[in-house]
Amino acid sequence: MDISGDDPRLDPDWESPAAVTLGKTVLATDAKRGYIRASFVAGDNFVNRGGRIFGGFLSAMLDGLCGHAVRLTHLVPGTPQVTLELKTSFVGRADKGTLIGEGFVRHRGKSIAFAEAELRNEQGELVAKGSATFKIGV
Repeated sequence: MDISGDDPRLDPDWESPAAVTLGKTVLATDAKRGYIRASFVAGDNFVNRGGRIFGGFLSAMLDGLCGHAVRLTHLVPGTPQVTLELKTSFVGRADKGTLIGEGFVRHRGKSIAFAEAELRNEQGELVAKGSATFKIGV
């Protein structure tokens, strides 16, 4: 991955094509705390046979929130990172519509970071939560 020159990935607000597919919109960030709040739009193409949001999409949203929170804490913009581990707990009903998520960095070292995230439905009810471990500078 070339992150030199005019590469848009050096911009901390740049969103990946995956985040765009998930309908992600950043609502608030705090780089000092490693915090992000964002919304996602889950449409007809996100549902499983039961009519609810497919768990893989919820996991991707949580991974994106955790990763974005970690990305905010990089001293050098564009520092690469990869998810080493992701744990997702599905705790409520996730229907089509807007989901609001928050991501938090819980601990960050030189090469490893730990983050957590939550997703809530439009009524504010928790639908999924996750935790992730990231390798920084790969």
